[in-house]
Amino acid sequence: MLQTAAYTALAFLSGIRDSEIKHLRRGCLQAERNPDGTAYRWKVTSLAFKGEDDPAGVEATWVIGAPAARAITVLERLQPPDTDWLFTVVNGPGSGPAARGSNEVLGSSTTNDQLKDFVTWINDYCTLHDRPDSIPTVNSNRWKLSTRQFRRSLAWFIARRPGGTVAGAIAFRHLSVQMFEGYAGTSDSGFRAEVESEQALARGEHLLAMTDAHEHTGLAGPSAEEAARRLEEFTDRARFGGTVVTDRRRLKRLMERGDPAVYPGTYVTCVHDHAKALCRPRRDAAGRDRPDLGTCRPLQCRNVALTTDNTTAWDKEIERIDERLSARPPLPPLLEHQLRERRDELGRFLARHRPETP
Repeated sequence: MLQTAAYTALAFLSGIRDSEIKHLRRGCLQAERNPDGTAYRWKVTSLAFKGEDDPAGVEATWVIGAPAARAITVLERLQPPDTDWLFTVVNGPGSGPAARGSNEVLGSSTTNDQLKDFVTWINDYCTLHDRPDSIPTVNSNRWKLSTRQFRRSLAWFIARRPGGTVAGAIAFRHLSVQMFEGYAGTSDSGFRAEVESEQALARGEHLLAMTDAHEHTGLAGPSAEEAARRLEEFTDRARFGGTVVTDRRRLKRLMERGDPAVYPGTYVTCVHDHAKALCRPRRDAAGRDRPDLGTCRPLQCRNVALTTDNTTAWDKEIERIDERLSARPPLPPLLEHQLRERRDELGRFLARHRPETP
């Protein structure tokens, strides 16, 4: 059960494939430490297979977080000192002869069986100790875990719940930044492409919901008309038999072939046009230009459209500035001057571009 728990932590919190996890060996983990000896980055080395020319695998290094690193140290303690592979059979007291030699790792089907037993163990433990955090059923059936689900689930959470937290209160956004520094961020790994594909699906669902509620007709800002035109065309392509089809596979094809390049954000809705962009556009895993909302200059860029949610976010920003200006003791003169200028600039921007209320 402990070996399966460690597998779960690694598979879900690293983006490493099952075959790559199974090739982890003793000593595969390295920690980088600051001057006082505190570890701040962990790297793990294994073999990568998918997309590689060598069937024996190619050595690759992943950057992982603390919980995944702890799982590796647990596995090293769990196996006897003379056992190299971390995912070979664990021979505990009374377990009988090993089903495999110490140089043979567990196959995917064996791990799937272990995951099934692990779910039973967790639920029995929760029942015995009156804990509420058992693994729930889905449509009255026990969910069947498999090795293929963890990496895809991580991509889903990074794309759709970036502010959510996992073990150790690590936000998925921060976890993805860590992971993309290593092999998981390369094109060969394919994990970045999985995350970007999930992000495109989430964005497509959001845009279709906008048009279904006719929110695209009430946009404001320099690119409001362009946004409305693109979203009308996008919805027309999504219609089939008089209704908008939103099943996952069809929506994925739709986003690949007819992405409207409209990117909803907290403060602005970007209607991306590379020629007019003031941010630093980046290329995704497929080589297409994407805006970088982190370097957006919304008050100057001509690619900006505004929804009512966007202007609500700006109104709250002005309220926060007013709270700081009214704080006591008074702010230093220079800071007060900068905040007043910022507030006035936002006020003028909203006066020009506030969407009409339905």
